[in-house]
Amino acid sequence: MFKKKQQIILCVPDLHIPYEHPDALKFLKAVKKKYNPTEIVFLGDEVDYHAISFHDSVPDLPSAGEELKRAILHLQDYYKLFPKAKLLESNHGSLVLRKAINAGLPSKVIRHYNEILEAPRQWSWHFDITLDSPTGRVYFHHGKSSVPGKLSQNMAVSSVQGHYHSKFYIHYWSSPTGLYFDMNVGSLVNKKSLAMAYAKNSLARPVSGCAVIINGIPRLIPMILNDRGRWNGKL
Repeated sequence: MFKKKQQIILCVPDLHIPYEHPDALKFLKAVKKKYNPTEIVFLGDEVDYHAISFHDSVPDLPSAGEELKRAILHLQDYYKLFPKAKLLESNHGSLVLRKAINAGLPSKVIRHYNEILEAPRQWSWHFDITLDSPTGRVYFHHGKSSVPGKLSQNMAVSSVQGHYHSKFYIHYWSSPTGLYFDMNVGSLVNKKSLAMAYAKNSLARPVSGCAVIINGIPRLIPMILNDRGRWNGKL
Protein backbone atom coordinates (compact mmCIF):
# COMPACT_ATOMS: atom_id res chain seq x y z
CA MET A 1 0.00 0.00 0.00
CA PHE A 2 1.22 3.51 -0.79
CA LYS A 3 1.91 5.82 2.14
CA LYS A 4 -0.65 8.50 3.00
CA LYS A 5 1.93 11.31 2.97
CA GLN A 6 2.20 11.05 -0.81
CA GLN A 7 -0.21 12.89 -3.08
CA ILE A 8 -2.16 10.20 -4.94
CA ILE A 9 -5.06 11.34 -7.12
CA LEU A 10 -7.43 8.60 -8.26
CA CYS A 11 -9.06 9.40 -11.60
CA VAL A 12 -12.35 7.55 -12.10
CA PRO A 13 -13.57 7.61 -15.72
CA ASP A 14 -17.11 7.42 -17.13
CA LEU A 15 -19.29 4.88 -15.30
CA HIS A 16 -22.68 5.66 -16.85
CA ILE A 17 -24.48 4.23 -13.81
CA PRO A 18 -26.67 2.14 -13.73
CA TYR A 19 -25.04 0.79 -16.90
CA GLU A 20 -21.53 0.50 -15.47
CA HIS A 21 -19.40 -2.61 -15.86
CA PRO A 22 -20.56 -5.28 -13.38
CA ASP A 23 -17.06 -5.41 -11.87
CA ALA A 24 -16.44 -1.65 -11.78
CA LEU A 25 -17.03 -1.29 -8.06
CA LYS A 26 -14.93 -4.34 -7.17
CA PHE A 27 -12.13 -3.05 -9.40
CA LEU A 28 -12.19 0.42 -7.81
CA LYS A 29 -12.19 -1.11 -4.33
CA ALA A 30 -9.00 -3.01 -5.22
CA VAL A 31 -7.41 0.12 -6.68
CA LYS A 32 -8.26 2.14 -3.57
CA LYS A 33 -6.81 -0.54 -1.31
CA LYS A 34 -3.57 -0.74 -3.28
CA TYR A 35 -2.93 2.95 -3.90
CA ASN A 36 -4.58 4.60 -0.87
CA PRO A 37 -5.52 7.79 -2.78
CA THR A 38 -5.54 11.16 -1.05
CA GLU A 39 -7.96 12.71 -3.56
CA ILE A 40 -10.72 11.33 -5.79
CA VAL A 41 -11.72 12.91 -9.10
CA PHE A 42 -14.62 11.47 -11.12
CA LEU A 43 -14.12 12.54 -14.72
CA GLY A 44 -17.84 12.86 -15.52
CA ASP A 45 -20.75 10.78 -16.84
CA GLU A 46 -21.07 9.20 -13.42
CA VAL A 47 -24.69 8.53 -14.43
CA ASP A 48 -26.13 7.83 -17.87
CA TYR A 49 -29.69 9.27 -17.96
CA HIS A 50 -30.32 7.19 -21.07
CA ALA A 51 -34.10 7.58 -20.83
CA ILE A 52 -33.95 11.40 -20.98
CA SER A 53 -31.26 11.67 -23.65
CA PHE A 54 -31.71 14.05 -26.58
CA HIS A 55 -31.13 10.97 -28.74
CA ASP A 56 -33.56 8.08 -29.22
CA SER A 57 -33.72 5.81 -26.18
CA VAL A 58 -34.06 2.03 -26.24
CA PRO A 59 -37.68 1.08 -25.36
CA ASP A 60 -36.54 -2.11 -23.62
CA LEU A 61 -34.55 -0.16 -21.02
CA PRO A 62 -36.08 1.29 -17.80
CA SER A 63 -38.13 4.48 -17.78
CA ALA A 64 -36.53 7.74 -16.65
CA GLY A 65 -37.88 7.35 -13.13
CA GLU A 66 -36.84 3.73 -12.78
CA GLU A 67 -33.41 4.40 -14.25
CA LEU A 68 -32.82 7.18 -11.70
CA LYS A 69 -33.91 4.89 -8.84
CA ARG A 70 -31.47 2.23 -10.00
CA ALA A 71 -28.69 4.79 -10.42
CA ILE A 72 -29.17 6.10 -6.87
CA LEU A 73 -29.19 2.53 -5.54
CA HIS A 74 -25.93 1.71 -7.35
CA LEU A 75 -24.37 4.98 -6.22
CA GLN A 76 -24.78 4.12 -2.54
CA ASP A 77 -21.82 1.74 -2.77
CA TYR A 78 -19.68 4.42 -4.42
CA TYR A 79 -20.65 6.93 -1.72
CA LYS A 80 -19.45 4.47 0.92
CA LEU A 81 -16.23 3.73 -0.97
CA PHE A 82 -15.49 7.40 -1.67
CA PRO A 83 -17.17 9.60 1.01
CA LYS A 84 -15.46 12.68 -0.42
CA ALA A 85 -14.95 13.30 -4.14
CA LYS A 86 -14.77 15.96 -6.82
CA LEU A 87 -16.78 15.34 -10.00
CA LEU A 88 -16.68 16.96 -13.41
CA GLU A 89 -19.80 18.23 -15.10
CA SER A 90 -20.39 16.25 -18.28
CA ASN A 91 -22.68 15.71 -21.23
CA HIS A 92 -24.57 12.82 -19.60
CA GLY A 93 -24.30 13.98 -16.01
CA SER A 94 -25.79 17.37 -16.89
CA LEU A 95 -28.75 16.03 -18.89
CA VAL A 96 -31.30 17.10 -16.28
CA LEU A 97 -30.02 20.68 -16.48
CA ARG A 98 -29.80 20.61 -20.27
CA LYS A 99 -33.34 19.26 -20.57
CA ALA A 100 -34.62 21.94 -18.20
CA ILE A 101 -32.93 24.67 -20.22
CA ASN A 102 -34.38 23.20 -23.41
CA ALA A 103 -37.82 23.38 -21.80
CA GLY A 104 -37.28 27.03 -20.86
CA LEU A 105 -37.08 26.48 -17.09
CA PRO A 106 -35.12 29.00 -14.96
CA SER A 107 -32.14 27.73 -12.97
CA LYS A 108 -33.89 28.51 -9.65
CA VAL A 109 -36.31 25.59 -10.08
CA ILE A 110 -33.61 23.05 -10.92
CA ARG A 111 -32.39 20.76 -8.15
CA HIS A 112 -28.67 20.40 -7.45
CA TYR A 113 -26.69 17.28 -8.37
CA ASN A 114 -26.37 16.29 -4.71
CA GLU A 115 -30.13 16.44 -4.17
CA ILE A 116 -31.04 14.58 -7.37
CA LEU A 117 -28.56 11.77 -6.76
CA GLU A 118 -28.86 11.78 -2.94
CA ALA A 119 -25.11 12.31 -2.85
CA PRO A 120 -23.02 13.16 0.23
CA ARG A 121 -22.29 16.84 0.91
CA GLN A 122 -18.62 16.16 0.29
CA TRP A 123 -19.33 15.19 -3.30
CA SER A 124 -18.93 18.39 -5.33
CA TRP A 125 -19.42 19.04 -9.04
CA HIS A 126 -17.20 21.37 -11.11
CA PHE A 127 -16.99 22.48 -14.73
CA ASP A 128 -13.25 21.85 -14.55
CA ILE A 129 -10.62 21.38 -11.85
CA THR A 130 -6.97 22.39 -11.56
CA LEU A 131 -4.88 20.73 -8.86
CA ASP A 132 -1.31 21.43 -7.84
CA SER A 133 1.10 18.49 -7.85
CA PRO A 134 4.82 18.12 -7.08
CA THR A 135 5.55 18.29 -10.83
CA GLY A 136 3.21 21.17 -11.64
CA ARG A 137 -0.46 21.92 -12.14
CA VAL A 138 -2.85 19.31 -13.55
CA TYR A 139 -6.03 20.33 -15.38
CA PHE A 140 -9.09 18.05 -15.33
CA HIS A 141 -12.04 18.31 -17.74
CA HIS A 142 -14.64 15.78 -18.86
CA GLY A 143 -13.55 15.95 -22.50
CA LYS A 144 -12.38 18.70 -24.83
CA SER A 145 -10.16 16.89 -27.34
CA SER A 146 -9.40 13.28 -28.28
CA VAL A 147 -6.15 14.28 -29.97
CA PRO A 148 -3.21 13.21 -27.77
CA GLY A 149 -1.46 16.25 -26.30
CA LYS A 150 -3.82 18.90 -27.65
CA LEU A 151 -5.68 19.81 -24.44
CA SER A 152 -2.50 19.86 -22.39
CA GLN A 153 -0.70 22.03 -24.93
CA ASN A 154 -3.62 24.43 -25.24
CA MET A 155 -3.87 24.78 -21.46
CA ALA A 156 -0.05 24.82 -21.02
CA VAL A 157 -0.35 22.38 -18.09
CA SER A 158 -0.72 18.63 -17.71
CA SER A 159 -4.27 17.42 -18.32
CA VAL A 160 -6.66 14.53 -17.67
CA GLN A 161 -9.89 13.65 -19.49
CA GLY A 162 -12.63 11.05 -19.65
CA HIS A 163 -15.49 11.08 -22.23
CA TYR A 164 -13.63 9.24 -25.01
CA HIS A 165 -14.32 5.63 -23.98
CA SER A 166 -11.84 4.06 -26.40
CA LYS A 167 -8.96 6.40 -25.51
CA PHE A 168 -6.57 5.12 -22.84
CA TYR A 169 -3.19 6.79 -23.08
CA ILE A 170 -0.54 9.03 -21.53
CA HIS A 171 1.05 11.45 -23.98
CA TYR A 172 4.10 13.43 -22.89
CA TRP A 173 5.37 16.63 -24.43
CA SER A 174 7.91 19.22 -23.39
CA SER A 175 8.55 22.92 -23.74
CA PRO A 176 11.51 25.11 -22.76
CA THR A 177 9.92 25.47 -19.33
CA GLY A 178 8.82 21.95 -18.44
CA LEU A 179 7.59 18.43 -19.11
CA TYR A 180 3.82 17.83 -19.35
CA PHE A 181 1.41 14.95 -19.83
CA ASP A 182 -2.00 14.59 -21.42
CA MET A 183 -3.94 11.56 -20.16
CA ASN A 184 -7.21 9.99 -21.22
CA VAL A 185 -8.65 7.38 -18.88
CA GLY A 186 -11.07 5.30 -20.97
CA SER A 187 -14.24 4.21 -19.13
CA LEU A 188 -15.84 1.67 -16.82
CA VAL A 189 -19.02 1.13 -18.81
CA ASN A 190 -20.72 -2.16 -19.55
CA LYS A 191 -20.27 -2.30 -23.30
CA LYS A 192 -22.82 -5.12 -23.49
CA SER A 193 -25.59 -2.91 -22.11
CA LEU A 194 -28.34 -1.76 -24.47
CA ALA A 195 -27.54 1.76 -23.31
CA MET A 196 -24.23 1.44 -25.16
CA ALA A 197 -25.76 -0.05 -28.31
CA TYR A 198 -25.24 3.25 -30.15
CA ALA A 199 -21.53 2.39 -30.40
CA LYS A 200 -21.94 -1.18 -31.68
CA ASN A 201 -20.91 -0.28 -35.22
CA SER A 202 -17.80 1.57 -34.11
CA LEU A 203 -14.50 -0.20 -34.75
CA ALA A 204 -13.09 1.38 -31.60
CA ARG A 205 -14.08 -0.40 -28.40
CA PRO A 206 -14.21 0.94 -24.85
CA VAL A 207 -11.03 0.45 -22.85
CA SER A 208 -11.78 -0.39 -19.23
CA GLY A 209 -9.66 1.01 -16.43
CA CYS A 210 -8.84 4.04 -14.30
CA ALA A 211 -5.71 6.01 -13.41
CA VAL A 212 -3.72 7.44 -10.54
CA ILE A 213 -1.36 10.40 -10.41
CA ILE A 214 1.35 9.71 -7.84
CA ASN A 215 3.25 12.83 -6.79
CA GLY A 216 2.56 14.31 -10.22
CA ILE A 217 3.41 11.17 -12.23
CA PRO A 218 0.45 9.60 -14.12
CA ARG A 219 -0.16 5.87 -14.18
CA LEU A 220 -2.89 4.03 -16.11
CA ILE A 221 -4.49 0.99 -14.49
CA PRO A 222 -6.24 -1.23 -17.06
CA MET A 223 -9.05 -3.49 -15.94
CA ILE A 224 -8.09 -6.67 -17.78
CA LEU A 225 -11.15 -8.67 -18.86
CA ASN A 226 -11.39 -12.41 -19.51
CA ASP A 227 -13.13 -14.02 -22.48
CA ARG A 228 -16.49 -13.58 -20.72
CA GLY A 229 -15.94 -9.85 -20.37
CA ARG A 230 -15.37 -10.01 -16.60
CA TRP A 231 -12.44 -8.54 -14.66
CA ASN A 232 -9.70 -11.09 -14.00
CA GLY A 233 -9.20 -9.76 -10.47
CA LYS A 234 -5.60 -8.64 -10.99
CA LEU A 235 -4.08 -5.15 -10.93
